Amino acid sequence: MRFQIILGLVILCLTSCDQLTNVEQDAVVARVGTQYLYLSDIVEQLPPNISKDDSILLSQNAINIWAKKQLLYDQAVFNLDQSSQTALNALVEDYRLDLWGRTYKESLVKSVIDTIVDTILVQAYYKKNQSNFSLTENVLQARVIGLSKSALNLTDVKFRFQRNQEEDKRYLDSLRIQFTSYQNKDSIWYTKRSFQEQFPSIPVLDFDNYLKKSQFFFIEDSFEVYLLWVSDYRLRNEYAPFQLVENTIRKIVFNQSKLEFIKQFDQEILQDAIQANKFEIYP
Repeated sequence: MRFQIILGLVILCLTSCDQLTNVEQDAVVARVGTQYLYLSDIVEQLPPNISKDDSILLSQNAINIWAKKQLLYDQAVFNLDQSSQTALNALVEDYRLDLWGRTYKESLVKSVIDTIVDTILVQAYYKKNQSNFSLTENVLQARVIGLSKSALNLTDVKFRFQRNQEEDKRYLDSLRIQFTSYQNKDSIWYTKRSFQEQFPSIPVLDFDNYLKKSQFFFIEDSFEVYLLWVSDYRLRNEYAPFQLVENTIRKIVFNQSKLEFIKQFDQEILQDAIQANKFEIYP
């Protein structure tokens, strides 16, 4: 009966938690020795919009898990020898200090270090470390348009796609709703896999045949045609294009800045404490 009342409070809290009093929110759900589990502890673990049956099941499970942890801890305190308990308490204290310290450092990093790494720094790192970014497969830089074989303006689209002047780009942009595939930027690089994901209808088995600089390809199947312009390509073991590794380098540069900040912070926190007579080492 007691458990049914508690579950009723749980369900009520899930549907109208803002209207519950503090007494209801702090209702005792279970006890192990001198430790108590409260209604609010259970509610925090339940997902929103949960059904009545699921709330009963999850609440009972949460109570049992809490009880087993408390009972196991009590038995450990009773049965473990004093040296083991001393060692465990030292580990717990060390972890507590480390967790607080790491969390504080992370908050400082977020507030002090700009997560948007300057592109100039990224490019400089790339130029200095190009040898570390070798390709493991062939890649190509291309523009692609796919459209129906019956399109009345196919000849015009084909001509403008190859010429690719500013007026042609604006014209093709205005027709993009007619295209089944459309990527008309010269800066996009593709691996075989990303090319297949982006343009699944183009025969990917011919990928290596497209590795020709400043080359136009006209590809067709039963229903559609594909206009492919390859601006550039790189072969396996050559340096990766900057655009392909830019995001990776941004993470590297950011992590380097983060590590340098933390290193300097660790040094300064000791120096500041010594100057403030807050930290001293006795001879």
